[in-house]
Amino acid sequence: MIWDRVAPLYDLAVNTLNRRVYYGTGAVVARLIRPGDTVLECACGTGAIASAIAPACARVVATDYSEGMLKQAGKKLARYPNVVVEQADITDLHYADDSFDAVVAGNVIHLLPEPGEALKELKRVVRPGGTIIVPTYVIPKKRAHTMFLRVISRFGVHFQEHFDPASYRAFFERMGCVGVTYRVVRGRIPCMIASFTNDQ
Repeated sequence: MIWDRVAPLYDLAVNTLNRRVYYGTGAVVARLIRPGDTVLECACGTGAIASAIAPACARVVATDYSEGMLKQAGKKLARYPNVVVEQADITDLHYADDSFDAVVAGNVIHLLPEPGEALKELKRVVRPGGTIIVPTYVIPKKRAHTMFLRVISRFGVHFQEHFDPASYRAFFERMGCVGVTYRVVRGRIPCMIASFTNDQ
C-alpha cells in the first residue's frame, strides 16, 4: 500500500511543503471539540490532528487503514493516555451506531472514489446532536498543478476529487448536510474545515 511506504517520510514531506496547514488544521479542529467528548478520528495518518485534539477531550480513537501510518501515529500519540490507536476503514467502520460525540476525518475524502459513502459512515457512528468535522485540502483551479501535487503524485498519491471552495460546499449540499460551517487554514495548499451537527 502506498501509505505504508510513505509513512516514515510523511511528516517531513508535509512539513516542508505545507507546514502552516499541517499544524494549523489540528489547532482549529481542537477548538471544535468539547472537553467531555469521545472522538473518533478516521484517517489519522501519523497523528497530527489527534495530538492536537487529545488535550481537548475525554478520549480519542485514532484510526487509519494503513498499518504504516498507524505505526507512526502510535509513536507520536503514546504520551496521551486518553488516545487509542486502531485500524479501521472509513468506508466500512466497525463501530456501532451513535458511538461517538464527535468524528474527525482529516484530509481524506478527496482521496476516495466515493466520498459520499464515507460521509454516511461518519454520520452513522456519531450520536444525534454530535459533531462531524471534515478538514479537506481545497485547491483553487488556477493552482491545480502546484509543486505540492506534483511531489505527492511521484509517491503515488493522487486526488480523486480536486475540490475548490465552491465544489466543497456543493458536496455537502448534495449530501443533505445543513448548518455546515466552514473555516479555512491558509497555506500553500489551503485546508477547508467543514463542521456540522449530526441531525440523523
